[in-house]
Amino acid sequence: MDEEKKAVAAVEEGSQDLKRGIAEWQVAFIGLGGVIGSCYFLGVGWDIEVMGPGVFWAFLLVGVIVFGLMISFAELLVNLPRSGSFIAYTNEFLGPTVSTGFGWAFWFNWVCYVPSEAIAVSAALQAITGITSTVAYIAFAVGTMMALTLINCFAVDIFAKIESGLAITKVIIIILFILVGLGIWVGFWGSPQGELTAYNITEGFKGAGVNFAPEISVFDNWFPHGLLIISVMMVVVLVTMQGTEIVGLAAAESKNPDVAVPKACRSVVYRIVALYLAPILLVILIYPTALADDSTPVFAEVARDYGLTPFFYIFCAVVMVAAFSCGNTGFYGTVRAMYGLSTEGLAPKFLSHLSKNQAPRNAVFFTMGFMWLVLITGLVSEVTGALSDLYGSLLCMSGFTGTLAWVGIIASQKRMRTRLKRNGYDPEKVLRAKVPKAMGWIPWFALIAQIICLIMLAFATPVEKAYINNYPGGPENADIAVGDTGGGLVIFIIATSAIIIPMIVYQILNRAGKVGNIVTLHGDEKTFEETFPPINQVEE
Repeated sequence: MDEEKKAVAAVEEGSQDLKRGIAEWQVAFIGLGGVIGSCYFLGVGWDIEVMGPGVFWAFLLVGVIVFGLMISFAELLVNLPRSGSFIAYTNEFLGPTVSTGFGWAFWFNWVCYVPSEAIAVSAALQAITGITSTVAYIAFAVGTMMALTLINCFAVDIFAKIESGLAITKVIIIILFILVGLGIWVGFWGSPQGELTAYNITEGFKGAGVNFAPEISVFDNWFPHGLLIISVMMVVVLVTMQGTEIVGLAAAESKNPDVAVPKACRSVVYRIVALYLAPILLVILIYPTALADDSTPVFAEVARDYGLTPFFYIFCAVVMVAAFSCGNTGFYGTVRAMYGLSTEGLAPKFLSHLSKNQAPRNAVFFTMGFMWLVLITGLVSEVTGALSDLYGSLLCMSGFTGTLAWVGIIASQKRMRTRLKRNGYDPEKVLRAKVPKAMGWIPWFALIAQIICLIMLAFATPVEKAYINNYPGGPENADIAVGDTGGGLVIFIIATSAIIIPMIVYQILNRAGKVGNIVTLHGDEKTFEETFPPINQVEE
């Protein structure tokens, strides 16, 4: 088939290339948009309460995991560009069955999480406007979902402009808190009020005296509730940084991916470390961890209890921006994941058809329908009292299923290097934007650590019970968000089912001859074997 016929066939099949409408600088901010959601502003307070000062080390560990993920992803994206993102890589290197499970789990993750962000926006609007009726709660949530739907029906360049603007806003607010928190710690401003007075916190330089007592051992100061509670709740920390893989999804539509991808992957890691660890460390230094919770943003609580009321409202309002932004990016990433599944033959073919402006419109409508179903079901459950903590449960669900995407990315990168060596190549010589040899252990560490975190969620129930029974403020004051000390196992089972069921369905359809094994490539994309044919074959 000549080039003209190929082009015609591509159009007829609806497999045209996605529009490259995202500028290089926007790629990094889209990645940040997916990361800094309402979970960061609301969920971090709960993390601090449950883990104590040890939450800093938990986030540092996840920072290392993210670094391993991003350098692995950059190596894949630059050397084997794919419009299907990580789903295309898992399909090529781990097989279609595994890729089906990982891809649908990623889709399931965001289909459940995006509606929770709409609910978070509703809660923020209620706090800001003072309108707390049930009608307003539902109207705000539905309105938010409608806005997310409309934005993602437009061309990708419209999405990029909106999302990068929202991401910049969130970054500015976090930097503002760093300045406010640093000033409180040094003693430039802020007077302890309310519950802080019970902790004998004085004005002036705080040092390490707020949460670290000299008569207690270093270990007990950092981990007052033990290490086990941190290990089983690591999935919740992981979910606060999920969305970094969106950089790869956006990179497929950037104007200069060879330059944008490595730069964006590195910059996102640096910014995450600065924007996550610095604020959390400041909170630990100036605010008793026992006072933190997820009812209001911990940053807002700090400002309020130190008498900085204007900043309290600013940090409350940012939850609305963060939730909308993360939901927007999640919607984008979910649709691209479904588009990737379809182009790889792992989902119905009609989902890979593109509109005239080269947007995956069918995948948008398909995903949108399920998101609306989750939102309506969640709202009805909360209003009727059948479900008391939809938001907290979805965080753990998202943390489990979303982490699988990271596992798939790193495993694909490792498999690619193995196949390179099998074909007679030295990865250190032929790969561009490769993982530095001295850092080769980091992706392995990230892969193993994530698997351990996922497994530990299944054992959360007994650890949660021990935490509640021994909580310093009494069992009635202990706060657990995975659901009445039984949610960990339930979430583990549901999330695992979201992976296994699609794999079983794929195997059944494949054996019945209903699924093809053809990998659809786009534009000038090549398979691994075409890009790196065996050396002996090249010589012949």
